[in-house]
Amino acid sequence: MDLAKLHLHWRPRKRGNKVHKSYSLARSLWENGKNRKEIVLKLGSLTEEEAEHWRLALRAAKNPSILTNQSQEEISIISNHAYLDLAVLKETWKSWKLDEIFDRADDQKQRNISLSSLAALLAINRCLDPASKSRVPSWAKKTAWPFLERISIKEVNSSRIFRELSAIENCKDQLCHHLCKSVLERDPESMQALFYDLSSTTFSGARCVLVHWGHCKEGYENHVVLALIVNTKGLPIYWEVLEGNTADAKTISWLLKRLKEKLPIAISTPTMVFDRGMVSDDNLTLLEESEVKYISAMDKNQIEEITGVDFLQFADMTPETVIKEMNARPDFIRLDDQTYCKEVCVQGVRRYVLCFNAQLFKDQKEAREEQLAKLELFVQEQNKELLQAKKNRQEAATQGKFDAWLRKAKLKGFISIELEEKYVPKKTKQMLKAILSYQGRIHSDEKKKLEVVKLDGFWLLVTNQSDKNKDRFVHDTRAVVQPYREKVVIESSFRDIKSFVEISPVHVWKEEHVKAHYTICVLGHLLDRTLSLILHEKRGKATKEIVSHERLYEELSGCQLNHIRMDPKQDTYKLTEPTDRQVELLERLDMCHLVKEETIATLTA
Repeated sequence: MDLAKLHLHWRPRKRGNKVHKSYSLARSLWENGKNRKEIVLKLGSLTEEEAEHWRLALRAAKNPSILTNQSQEEISIISNHAYLDLAVLKETWKSWKLDEIFDRADDQKQRNISLSSLAALLAINRCLDPASKSRVPSWAKKTAWPFLERISIKEVNSSRIFRELSAIENCKDQLCHHLCKSVLERDPESMQALFYDLSSTTFSGARCVLVHWGHCKEGYENHVVLALIVNTKGLPIYWEVLEGNTADAKTISWLLKRLKEKLPIAISTPTMVFDRGMVSDDNLTLLEESEVKYISAMDKNQIEEITGVDFLQFADMTPETVIKEMNARPDFIRLDDQTYCKEVCVQGVRRYVLCFNAQLFKDQKEAREEQLAKLELFVQEQNKELLQAKKNRQEAATQGKFDAWLRKAKLKGFISIELEEKYVPKKTKQMLKAILSYQGRIHSDEKKKLEVVKLDGFWLLVTNQSDKNKDRFVHDTRAVVQPYREKVVIESSFRDIKSFVEISPVHVWKEEHVKAHYTICVLGHLLDRTLSLILHEKRGKATKEIVSHERLYEELSGCQLNHIRMDPKQDTYKLTEPTDRQVELLERLDMCHLVKEETIATLTA
């Protein structure tokens, strides 16, 4: 609320037989050629002294120099509390009725602050300003959380937070059951497919029993593994923290057991969608024996063997001709502008579908060309460094450095670096000495290159959705391909959890505390994802570009709850006037009540 643009307005109000003045803060507007007033904040009845304080505050906002020392002591802003972004997240938390799960745990223990309130605070902190557990209390003091929850901020301290982490984690299975049931009731269609994947989080130490050293996406590090299941909308319904170094393929039997025991759905109802890292013959057999429907991709080195297709016929396609050439192939079904599919075969209950995506083809070609250009620069830099050798270079070590770069760039299939001996003159005090060094020369095997590039843009799906009605599949080709293409939702979930919610670094070490940390982060992601889905569904006019939770929080953060002291005996709380964009965002979220005068009055009463 910009006081410099407001003035004190009053109008007579009759109460019984008496007439009194009802005050408000108003703003003058010029609209349709007329001057009119817009009421910004209703103040109600004021004494003459209170009204004079407001007039002085408004004049001071326009010209601060007019305040006398005495006036500055009488009118001051004591503090500002982050409000609107926090309140929106709290409303979202309430919409999932998560308090019910935590309140059940409260029945067994007396708490000054409810477990649900503490869990909500920690999850919302991950959304707005991810901090260590020990820093959350100081962050909460700067927010309107005590007003929203009607608690004393002194009760929120790091000791209490660490004590309650175990209790939070004990609610995890009930939370998963509750979320799964809620999503089934709200949007059963979104539960037709479930996406399952794993991701690792690195640790700086190994004090936690879950931490193991091994290979992960960040390299060889100490890490733990998060297993996550989301529905087609990207909403998490189950998660588990596994020991580091857990192989993806070894978790399928574990997953089936959890689905049977923990979730209120028949495991044969949804189709499980997972990446090729989970695929093994044993895993597929296990899923089939459990009558679980699945869709996954096969490893690239299996494509030719299973399909029997000679892919060399595709090796000469270019980014410029790919669409034209694929449109000319009658054996491929065109699903959209970029995707083509071909039913390959059915082996037992396993059905194989060959897929091609033109954009993926172009991306893979472009990425390879970029790596070849980087290779040229790398070889030039290495050759320059080798010409400056001060002592004899070892051939094996030099070759190893080039080969390591090729492996990392995934060019070793058709590119090699051949070494040539090079004697570098070195002048000493006694004589001119020759230093043995080398020069790298790039060699490309065009025949091997064709073998590498011929599979660009292709992938092979396997599914047990092979039932037929007469001579047609019950689930057509599109119904098999589309769910796998939508697995980006779980990749997006991991991106949000690891980057925006900032699951790392992990500042706790006890096993139950580490698991609780992940539970809090996943709940934070649930809030993020819920708001993003609403913003995508309900587009505004002035704020139509805001469709992500990041932009939403940024836009709402300016609306704060302000503590104003009019004189030593009178304190009041006023909300920063919401902007038109903030109001429209609240309309899109159906949360306009959060900035109503009566809501703020209730919070600060």
